[in-house]
Amino acid sequence: MDFHRYMSIAIEEAKLSLREGNSGFGALIIKDGEIIAKTHDTDITEDDPTAHAEMKAIRIASSRLGKDLSGCVIVSTHEPCPMCSTAIFWSGIDQAAYGYSIKDSLKQGRTRIDISLEEIFQRGGKNIEIHKDILYADCSVLYNKAVRDKVKKLRNADETKLQEIGDAICEKSVKWFKEKNIKSKESKFSGIREAYNLFLEKLEITAEEAPVIKEDEYKIVFHSKNFCPTLEACKILNMDTRLVCRHLTERATSELLRQLNPKVNFKRNYDKIRPYSSYCEEMIVMEN
Repeated sequence: MDFHRYMSIAIEEAKLSLREGNSGFGALIIKDGEIIAKTHDTDITEDDPTAHAEMKAIRIASSRLGKDLSGCVIVSTHEPCPMCSTAIFWSGIDQAAYGYSIKDSLKQGRTRIDISLEEIFQRGGKNIEIHKDILYADCSVLYNKAVRDKVKKLRNADETKLQEIGDAICEKSVKWFKEKNIKSKESKFSGIREAYNLFLEKLEITAEEAPVIKEDEYKIVFHSKNFCPTLEACKILNMDTRLVCRHLTERATSELLRQLNPKVNFKRNYDKIRPYSSYCEEMIVMEN
């Protein structure tokens, strides 16, 4: 079975869940290569605590095949919770694949019941074939706290809302600078490289993640390739980074760097920005 192909479909369901305002879980049930059920969680939008992706998939599959789902495989972006695992047990499904585990979620600080799918089946005296970590990196993005926070802020945001979010980021960036006491009143601005280093420190990334491709005393150009929660949130929400990043980060980064020197400015080449390019071409310039 091509678990990667099926997981890709489940991931799209999870993204749809997040766009709707739900919790970002997707699930499929397959039998003999045919997708019998494809769905995502709706527990928030439907006010139904049992409307998990796996529970809904089992209901859909049972409406087509009957209550005995033996011979079926369930594929889910996240390891099923104990409620869903028990439903899988009673349904007769004997194979399961998932991308992100309960243990992984607990490490993120999320509230999970720490009982695995495998343990549920062991306690029930039945065997299940489990395929773990399918498209793990892609699934992990769905449950990354920083990404989920960005999704929540950006969901249904228009330009006015983006402007408000950008204002808040500006204020937060300047406050961060002052609280860090990076530059004392007596210190002297040492040049464009100092501004670049401040940029790296604020984003908590390395120079390897934003390599410099051109530099002189007035301008430094670099290609940012770091993990970016805003980028991932935009991909989930189908939002254009060329619009979102202009409002959210360009002005805020300039305000931060101007704390070093009022003539320093941050710019971005919007013809070369992810996901439309493999990197974001960004620059720090010293204005005349």
